[in-house]
Amino acid sequence: MAYHPAHDAYFENQVLTATPQKLRWMAIDGAIRFARQAAEHWRHERIYEGGEAAIGCHRLLVELMSAVKLERAPDLAGNVAGLYAYISRLLNDALRMRDQRQLSAVIEILEIERETWRQVCDQLGAAPQPGDAGTAAAELDSATSARSAPLAGVRPFAPHGLGRFDAGPPISGFTASA
Repeated sequence: MAYHPAHDAYFENQVLTATPQKLRWMAIDGAIRFARQAAEHWRHERIYEGGEAAIGCHRLLVELMSAVKLERAPDLAGNVAGLYAYISRLLNDALRMRDQRQLSAVIEILEIERETWRQVCDQLGAAPQPGDAGTAAAELDSATSARSAPLAGVRPFAPHGLGRFDAGPPISGFTASA
């Protein structure tokens, strides 16, 4: 891959000026990209490269988990941390067995979470622009720390269609209602 200093400067500026919510959105988007890369490598029997991509996804999940502040909103933060722990377990199982089905489940859940954070960013006026995503290590106070009152039109949700897993996923953070 070619080195592009202009892209690096642009990305660095995006990270340094991003809100905590946008950083979380960027980290989730990066995790999705790594998971998709792993799936593509495994489809072409590039086991090592797929493993490296899956590890990149796992590192971002660890960053996301470490940024959850349990003291701010214990119930919500516990649900979000549980969701990331569940995704991490799925990813570890997928990595161990190179299981495309479990990797697809990881991507599906992360896409729901990414949409959730896009909607949070929209409501807070920090919506990500197309192509702004990256693999930033996110430092996040929970979305509720941006305001003391709950976000208007936002409600906790349980991702639907995920009951096919052995252990049901925990309830995620927020998503805007339709």
